[in-house]
Amino acid sequence: MRLLLSLVLLTLISTRVEPQQSAAQIQPQSRAASGSTSQIALPVPKPNPSDLCLGANSCVQGQSTIVHNLYPLMAGQGDGAWPDVPKEDLALHENPSDPGSAAMILERQVYTDDEKRVQTEFVRIKVFTEAGRSYADIEIPYIVKSTSVENVRGRTVQPDGTVTPFTGVVFDKVVVKYKRYTYDAKAFSLPAVQVGSIIEYSYEMRWKERFPDYVRNPASYVVTEGFTIPTTVWTIQQDLFTRHAVFVIRPVKNGTLSYARVRLPDIEPTKQPDGTMRMEVNNVAALEEEDRMPPRSMLTSRVHFYYRVGWIFSYWANISKAEAENREKLIEKTHFLERAANEIAPATDPPETRLKKLYAYVQKLRYISYEPEKTEKETKREHLGENKSAEDIFRHNYAYRNEANYLFTALVRSAGFDASIVQVVDRASAVFEPDVPDASQLNAILVLVRNNGKDIYFDPATRYCPYGLVPWFETDTSGIVWDKLNGKTVKVQSAVDELGETERTAHLKLQSDGSLEGTLEIVFRGQEALDRRLSASDKDDEGRRKLMEDEVKDLTPPGAEIDIDDVSGWQDSDQPLRLKCHFHAQRFATLTAKRMLFPPSAFQANSKNPFPQIYRTEPVYFSHGYRTSDKVEISLPAGYKVEALPAESENTTAFASFHAKRSTDAGIVRLDRQTEMFGYYFQVKAYSALRAYFQKLRESDAQNVVLLKEEAERAR
Repeated sequence: MRLLLSLVLLTLISTRVEPQQSAAQIQPQSRAASGSTSQIALPVPKPNPSDLCLGANSCVQGQSTIVHNLYPLMAGQGDGAWPDVPKEDLALHENPSDPGSAAMILERQVYTDDEKRVQTEFVRIKVFTEAGRSYADIEIPYIVKSTSVENVRGRTVQPDGTVTPFTGVVFDKVVVKYKRYTYDAKAFSLPAVQVGSIIEYSYEMRWKERFPDYVRNPASYVVTEGFTIPTTVWTIQQDLFTRHAVFVIRPVKNGTLSYARVRLPDIEPTKQPDGTMRMEVNNVAALEEEDRMPPRSMLTSRVHFYYRVGWIFSYWANISKAEAENREKLIEKTHFLERAANEIAPATDPPETRLKKLYAYVQKLRYISYEPEKTEKETKREHLGENKSAEDIFRHNYAYRNEANYLFTALVRSAGFDASIVQVVDRASAVFEPDVPDASQLNAILVLVRNNGKDIYFDPATRYCPYGLVPWFETDTSGIVWDKLNGKTVKVQSAVDELGETERTAHLKLQSDGSLEGTLEIVFRGQEALDRRLSASDKDDEGRRKLMEDEVKDLTPPGAEIDIDDVSGWQDSDQPLRLKCHFHAQRFATLTAKRMLFPPSAFQANSKNPFPQIYRTEPVYFSHGYRTSDKVEISLPAGYKVEALPAESENTTAFASFHAKRSTDAGIVRLDRQTEMFGYYFQVKAYSALRAYFQKLRESDAQNVVLLKEEAERAR
């Protein structure tokens, strides 16, 4: 189950101050001890650029130099003065490095002061086109619980030098609310922005907690095992081309600051005489939004900063061991749970049957985290106690977040199986960066069970996830296994049979006026069913019906009238999700004086090649592979006969295939169509082949059946 919402706010999330090891491993140094306590820290390995770069388009162009033009106290802050705008920037008409772009970042400056727990950012943008004016609408995301945004300022400078200061209101906007996490944004719009304008804004972000004393005064503590405390993240690439950017961090006094680079092969921060770390970049390519691109955190170039406390050796192995030790109570085998496991799944049952029964039992727990958020008064009224052990979860019969996975692990262990907890990166939001020693990367949890020499993964804590299936965002990803003796990382592979499946069956009647009506049944299995169940988990019956209605509208011809008859299987994860409906579409077929033309691929009538662009700058990313099957019967109107029927078509590649067969018999046209997509991640070099596949599929779907009026046939 996901631990956090898949929202990439790297800087905000990473600048927390909680230690990533047990507090028992940090002990104050006794004043009576002889001598002084010294800190010994191993150097952190540098990442291998060839391993981390996901493509040339994702790497930064530029070089590291000493910066002499960082504005004092950051531009727009301090005494309120803004830096002068050079005349050549006022007169600039386009980005010479990226002609035709809507806008560009002329200057960006980020200054992080870890002593004061504040980060200041200044941005200067040049607008080149009408579309570029949208960059005057600013949103500054932050996490309400841990940060605040202050001293927001802005202004607009016209090509003639006229300045219009921002004097409007800064609004608080809830970006998304997920359980106990609220992601807000400070939103405002800069005034009088037109083509040729320069817009500038600056703000301060403050963290509400200071770093622990053992970071600020490490010499006062004895650290038995080293760990890290993450601080800020410098995200280099932005939506726009960046001409010049400067990043500075002032570390905590006496703290041991280190960093890890991600997809940043040519430059790195340098230490300055005043103790700060500084980096300058030039001509950074924009990370432009494209359809079906990977999460941005898989593509951006970044520098992750963190404080080392004690020795750092085999970081991920140590995290693996520490998690196993600190949370042993949540997954341990006990005599009580052994009796419970044998009652739920008798020892006389086959191993597979026992696992299925234990899985089904755990999924019947009350999932507190999926329930609508309650007020503080409502929560107190229920007197729901904290679960401190697997036995607590069992006795209370309710679970928060991943506690269902903990109980499943404990029950499976108590039943005699070898089981472990696995923490991985949710690949809907990021990819595992092993060279970044930050355990907050691991935002999803699975259960690994070894049965008959096979490793099997489970996630009963993800509601509606059936036995034998793992959510797609927890497959083909990496993380750690909890292991007190041999801490290690692990790669979770996806199985071929985990493709999402969609079956569509239609019985339709084509009318003489070209309209089409009939019944449609859609069956979703595997990942496709799970995706829809999770999307609808917080909706009532009416909300679920609306979701399905919108989906059918996307399939049927424009303007079709949809009447949902039944949707079954929302709650039963062992059964497919099944939808039945009736629809009526006007003007489906094209009429001439003697003929009628229509595509038998009725549910692809609206479809287009999802990749119309000839060129692409970023990889293509589907959530998972899929398989579709269409069986369509269309009864013909009286007075017409089939004159021409499209030939059978098919195409097979290394990553996908489709097959479509049309046939006719006794006044009925039939379509049998199957598609399969085996891959989900395609590098830019594979884009042309992927685009060609979808173009052929679209051409196949667009082929028409031609009907001839029988009176025209007799006349001929």
